[in-house]
Amino acid sequence: MSNKITKWAIIVGGAVVTLVIGVRLIRQYYLEPLLAKTLKSAVVESSDGIYQINFDRLQYAPLAGNAVLTKIKLTLDTALYQQQIHKQSTSHFTYKGTIPEVILRDIKLLKLVFSRKLEIDLIKISQPTVEIIQQKPAPLTTRTKPSPYRVISKFVKSFRVKKIDFEDIKFTFSDKTKPHPQRIVLEKLNVNITDFLIDSLSHQDSTRFYYSKNTAFQLSNLSIPSIGALHDFRLDSISFSSQKRRISVKGIHYTPRFKGRAFTTRADGNDRIGFVFHDIEVTQVNLDALVFEKKLIADQAIIKRGNIDIFGDGTYPARGSKVGKYPQQQFRRLPFKMKLDTVQVENFLISYSEFNPDTEASGGVNFNLTHGKLYNLTNDTLALLQNPICEAHIQSEFMGVAPLHTLFKFNIASPTGTFSCDGELGEIDLKRLNPVTQPLALTKIESGVVRSFKFSMKGDEYGVKGQGTLLYNDLKTSILKIDEEGNLSKRKLITGIADVIFIQDNNPSPNAPIRSGAIDYTRDPKKSYFATLWRSLRQAMAKCVLKRKGLKKIKNLNASVAGK
Repeated sequence: MSNKITKWAIIVGGAVVTLVIGVRLIRQYYLEPLLAKTLKSAVVESSDGIYQINFDRLQYAPLAGNAVLTKIKLTLDTALYQQQIHKQSTSHFTYKGTIPEVILRDIKLLKLVFSRKLEIDLIKISQPTVEIIQQKPAPLTTRTKPSPYRVISKFVKSFRVKKIDFEDIKFTFSDKTKPHPQRIVLEKLNVNITDFLIDSLSHQDSTRFYYSKNTAFQLSNLSIPSIGALHDFRLDSISFSSQKRRISVKGIHYTPRFKGRAFTTRADGNDRIGFVFHDIEVTQVNLDALVFEKKLIADQAIIKRGNIDIFGDGTYPARGSKVGKYPQQQFRRLPFKMKLDTVQVENFLISYSEFNPDTEASGGVNFNLTHGKLYNLTNDTLALLQNPICEAHIQSEFMGVAPLHTLFKFNIASPTGTFSCDGELGEIDLKRLNPVTQPLALTKIESGVVRSFKFSMKGDEYGVKGQGTLLYNDLKTSILKIDEEGNLSKRKLITGIADVIFIQDNNPSPNAPIRSGAIDYTRDPKKSYFATLWRSLRQAMAKCVLKRKGLKKIKNLNASVAGK
């Protein structure tokens, strides 16, 4: 009995050893070379011989269904590519890439052998380096490219991967079609693809994006130092999901490299602008437009929390003209086209300040808790033909206390930047404006309450016309001067004369109709859009407050007794 057991043990053991050795020999001398040859042939045939793929080693464990490729390199046959592009018979983009390692898990070998279906549970690609170069401008017409299924059908009936993970991609895009070649580098990019399928019907599946049920990417710490000599641009993170059709952005920073007046001396007198947008979500993104047309078309964008800071320095008047540089005009000229049906803004702080060289001090206004909606925000040519008007309904708290409601209408298609603005400011104690009036106008408000300020104006890059009505009570002001030590003090004579002769304490005055101030402001071509708005509104307010020609007389009187 024991001899039979021993005999069978030897037979079984021998069979196992033979099977293991056979599998190893088949793997080493047949399967691995076959897989390597098939992979290389697929790349060459699908690219008409322009590209070749090489790798250091392919290891395949057929029983476990796992494989590993190391030191993969995609190379371009430059001479053949030049021949093909000269004939307009190939892509105007070239590709290069290296991958240290690719891991394939659970390859269904039996399905591949008996059904000619290649199925894999996981493909993990670590630290790939990808470079795309645009060699020539895209042609008006392109030849029909073979479908992915047509390419793989020479080898298998279908190709399916449950999950594909790209980790720590370094991606470079170079555009050599520009007079000054542009280069974008993205690092630490992660891409995750779920249920990738190529077969005879998958291209008809509307729930798939590029043959996958979901393609998602995440990118962190994107910096673009070359955006200009005076600003840095940084993006904390951006993520995208094709299944949710959503783009999420965290932390967009547009930061001046120099603070305060140090910026203006380097910017030829231009305003210093900086902003931070903390959270942005773009929903219902049109994937076809994003991929094939390079346009962002979406139903809605929500921007939560942020601040915009604008600073002007009167010491250094801008050297160049700002005509043609209203925000809506610059938006239209952006190279990246977009169409957003609705943009919702929540919890923003907007600040505008100026430096007065006469007082050597700064003053400004701010708008807290700014929120609202923009409708039809687009710079796409076709969309502008249908509707060129972008409406912005904005609410905020002026100086943190007075409710302000505004309606802007921008004609994005207008070459002269036409716009309109209607608004109403609620009640505010005028003494709260002293941080603005003292440094900028050498005027201190002793008392006064604004009941409301309504305004309506239309303009373009050359000027603004309209009307404003400021209702107020008990306005008392003091005209100031600066002593030799830089301190502010009251000019009693001028204050007394101005208070009695020029300034009207109330609007409406007792037994008198309400006064309105006409706006007829000719834009200083060196002033920004925000400065133009502020000066237009200030013109209307001055006409409501001062008696006829009061402003000019006060200025003349102020100059005649300067230094007293």
